[in-house]
Amino acid sequence: MKLNQDFVMAVETVLYLGKSRRGEYVQAGDIAKSLKFSVGYLQKVMQNLSRRSIVECKRGRVGGAKIVAKVVTLRDVWEATSGRLDFADPPLAVMDKPLKTFADALGKVVIYRKK
Repeated sequence: MKLNQDFVMAVETVLYLGKSRRGEYVQAGDIAKSLKFSVGYLQKVMQNLSRRSIVECKRGRVGGAKIVAKVVTLRDVWEATSGRLDFADPPLAVMDKPLKTFADALGKVVIYRKK
């Protein structure tokens, strides 16, 4: 199974921010350099995380990103980068159970918990 690049980048970013100095902003350039991402693309992904209140982004020389959510699950990141899991259009009844099972499984995997 090939995962969406935005999802993978967002998970790695949350893990990186979770290991960084807590409560301090980390600049996108530092994250991108460490994780070998394009800064521009990373900023797009971080905007999606910010819209879902997973991270807070601050502009400027002393700006960057930090995690503001108390708990972040894979489902939170999935929905920030890939949308809700009820995406079948038109809705297919046969997909309801597998999508619910997948969403429940993602919701159980915590990748960050505020200490």
